[in-house]
Amino acid sequence: MMVAGQLWGMGTGDATKRRNRSGSAGRWRFLHPAAVDLAAIRAALCGHDHSQRLQALVALRHHSTADAEPILLTALESDTFIIRSFACMGLGQKRTEAGFHALLERARQDKDPNVRAEAASALSWFGFERCTSLLLQLFSQDDHWLVRHSILAALSECGDPGVQLQVARQGLGGNDDTVRCSALELLGVLVGSPLEGEAETLLLAASHDDNPWMIRRTAARTLGNFPGEAARRRCLELRQDPDHRVVAASLESALKLDSGPQSEFSN
Repeated sequence: MMVAGQLWGMGTGDATKRRNRSGSAGRWRFLHPAAVDLAAIRAALCGHDHSQRLQALVALRHHSTADAEPILLTALESDTFIIRSFACMGLGQKRTEAGFHALLERARQDKDPNVRAEAASALSWFGFERCTSLLLQLFSQDDHWLVRHSILAALSECGDPGVQLQVARQGLGGNDDTVRCSALELLGVLVGSPLEGEAETLLLAASHDDNPWMIRRTAARTLGNFPGEAARRRCLELRQDPDHRVVAASLESALKLDSGPQSEFSN
């Protein structure tokens, strides 16, 4: 997911490292994506070199939506999961009605969780008014950790505290500790909202010894965003946690609390 996002311009740049090549493959490597015409893109996508196929999909960002959409929709039928993932990213960038329905189908039915996660993330670019309920449905129906992590990340930006608390509760109710940690981190955005107290209560419960160390550590870190006395007191108590990683997180949070946490809800 990160590689696709970076190559489509959603990250910090092209983070992939490619092999040196000779011949036409080598020349492709040095072409600026804007210089790759549609005929070359179609030819590359019909080939067997995965690197060229991915670069062809990335080059579509410099072409019009009308030109890019049919190529991306075709790539979405590829038998290679990473090609389908990049196609999802592209369809999210171009945002067409056909692309929306294709992404929703992939998010619901693709056999690979990487593709389902990428499709869910791309759906969020169509606007939360349209996609929030769909993302919540996908979260309830798909218990793969990667898909759920992607949806939690997307909804962290939706600006609706009720939705964020709802999906965080669902994530905490699952069995995957990676998802539970993501849900705890999401609770941090509720500082300064009307639901701050409920979020803090969930974090305090997660910080106790009957939870795995990674859950306690994430709770300790996130509590550093909450300005209340209960959070401060719990961070002090966690300095006695049997796991040194939790202790380190509690010390980090104590420093944040001393410097005064900031909230996106407070101005």
